[in-house]
Amino acid sequence: VSSSSRLVNTLVASALLACVGVVVWYSQENQSTDLFQSSALDTQQTTELSFLQTSAFVDQVYMYAGLAVDNKHETGFIAKEIRKHNYQTVIRLFTSLDDATFRAVLWDQAVHCLVWPPFVRYPGISETAKTDLRAYTAAGNNVIFLGNYVSVQFMNDVYGFQLMDDYQNGPYYRNDRNVRNTPYQFLPSRIEQASIETYAVNTRSIPPGGKSMLDTLGATVAFVVRYDLGTVCWIGYNYNTPFHADQWTRVLHAAIDM
Repeated sequence: VSSSSRLVNTLVASALLACVGVVVWYSQENQSTDLFQSSALDTQQTTELSFLQTSAFVDQVYMYAGLAVDNKHETGFIAKEIRKHNYQTVIRLFTSLDDATFRAVLWDQAVHCLVWPPFVRYPGISETAKTDLRAYTAAGNNVIFLGNYVSVQFMNDVYGFQLMDDYQNGPYYRNDRNVRNTPYQFLPSRIEQASIETYAVNTRSIPPGGKSMLDTLGATVAFVVRYDLGTVCWIGYNYNTPFHADQWTRVLHAAIDM
């Protein structure tokens, strides 16, 4: 009987040791898995934070809101669209194009982006102010024109371009050769025609140093021109309808982000 008891006790002890071994092994494996998952999560968060930091949107934008644009229907909507998902961005409006006021805007060292909403009439601007606008652009700033053929004529007069209108119905396609390494590369491959308030320029009339970002059949609705150290951007859309507005807002954000 004593021999049998010793055998039973030995078997029980062996079983307990085996159970303890399994528990310890499982605990170590679980800790190892937790550490791996934690490490992977840290890496993922670091990558996302890095992306957010390197893709920061501009913090301030000047926008013209004088007599030559539609302040009742368009200016406020455009300001709201600029700030969509970018609520830290401050829109600073100016209403006068007289030499002193305009020069104060252009000489503001804190703001490097100037947006011209679609014109409803040709803006009254002096040759001195045009010279200041060219100097502002050449110094490394970003000037963005929106909308119709009045803005095309204005760009021709200010910068000496020879842009020609050449309207084509949409949709419009991302020019993958030109958008590489620019904010435009993150746009959808196809942008729908938002309304009849869409305009286009002949791609062959874009000056040297310029590239079409969205086009169809030789007509561009979004181009960028390198002007010395700065850029001139144009988007051929009036931003006066919510139809497909999200796509065109992304185009606007890409232009501002140049």
